[in-house]
Amino acid sequence: MTGRVFEIREFCLHDGPGIRTTVFLKGCPLRCRWCHNPEGQSFAQETLVHSGGRRTPCGADWEPDALARELLTNADIMASSGGGVTFSGGEPLAQADFVLAVVGELRSRAEGRIGVALETSGFADEATYRRVVAQMDFVYQDIKLLTAEGFALWCGCDAAAADVVFRNIAWLKTSGVMHAFRVPQIPEVNTDDVTRKGIADIIGESSAEYLPYNPAAGAKYPLLGRVYELCTDYKSLILRTGRP
Repeated sequence: MTGRVFEIREFCLHDGPGIRTTVFLKGCPLRCRWCHNPEGQSFAQETLVHSGGRRTPCGADWEPDALARELLTNADIMASSGGGVTFSGGEPLAQADFVLAVVGELRSRAEGRIGVALETSGFADEATYRRVVAQMDFVYQDIKLLTAEGFALWCGCDAAAADVVFRNIAWLKTSGVMHAFRVPQIPEVNTDDVTRKGIADIIGESSAEYLPYNPAAGAKYPLLGRVYELCTDYKSLILRTGRP
């Protein structure tokens, strides 16, 4: 078994408790228009072409045991801070079997000294979602939008995605797995009062982080030969092809 990774980032402080190493897995079923990791969307290996012609390969294949060894390079530091390894993306649930294989290797090699965490959109079939989340010590669960129409327009997916995500969220809240919700704040997309209240109602008593829109989100798209579909002047945010 192999999995495809586009970045391994050490000494992360915002991807779960303590000091963490975050592994970014390639491939995502969504195409959120504000995505700031476009190199994580495709499952294919890609090349980032920088100004001046410098080229950076994007997407390396790993076997679970080799990746676990790499992720545990700073195991003592992570353990002493109550930290561990976080799986992000892309969408890590799109490589669920690989993630679980790496988790097994981490637990065996680190003898329980470090934790494992997941950052997910929640867009995966219920069986896959529950199977992976149940093995995690902590989960960051996104809430982006409320409606099927919103998911279809802004996340580039079938309208049924909303039902899938919210069924998984409902299970997460009763699962006993430690979790927090993350809400990307996208101007004129999900920042109106009705949407904010609806999201807050879903979150309920769970912890939540409201993340400001990243104005530099589009910087990587030209490196992939792509056009960032959103533009913002901090007062409005519209599709380059016109308002939806």
